[in-house]
Amino acid sequence: MTKPSKIERALLFSFIRLSALLGAHTASNAMIFAFRRWGMKFDGTPRYLSWRTNFDGTDYGLIEIGEGTTVSSFCRILTHDWAADTIARGMDMHFTPPLGRVAGVKIGKFSFIGTNSVVMPGAKVGNFCIVGAGSVVRGTIPDYAIYTGSPGKIVGDTRDLVKRVTDARTA
Repeated sequence: MTKPSKIERALLFSFIRLSALLGAHTASNAMIFAFRRWGMKFDGTPRYLSWRTNFDGTDYGLIEIGEGTTVSSFCRILTHDWAADTIARGMDMHFTPPLGRVAGVKIGKFSFIGTNSVVMPGAKVGNFCIVGAGSVVRGTIPDYAIYTGSPGKIVGDTRDLVKRVTDARTA
């Protein structure tokens, strides 16, 4: 794994933004190249990563994304949370090390993360899942779940969704 310098990150993200002018998938491929270089784990090749998604740069090696997965625009994938330390400092309490949490995120194979979703540190999204737009993901989402809301909850099964869509097409 190579930890990117600030200059390398700035140059590469500028290149990714420019490559978006050539098409969304061109920018997605550039992102996959960069994040793989910086230690992000890919189990196969994602279908699409929006260049407008914010992947937490604390340690890209804490993020794992599965084959065929789509991460839509304006999502945030977080691997750290320092909220408790911020509040403790406001109460004039200082801790060494700081009160924080750093935890990996895993998004399974062929899953879809909807626009404006936030995936919190330690979250695990199973295979073949749909995370609805604007959802906050925490904890573990089992395979085939449709998960939506803030706080998020499971509202369906992707196998049923695919069957309904397929049946409607053939009707």
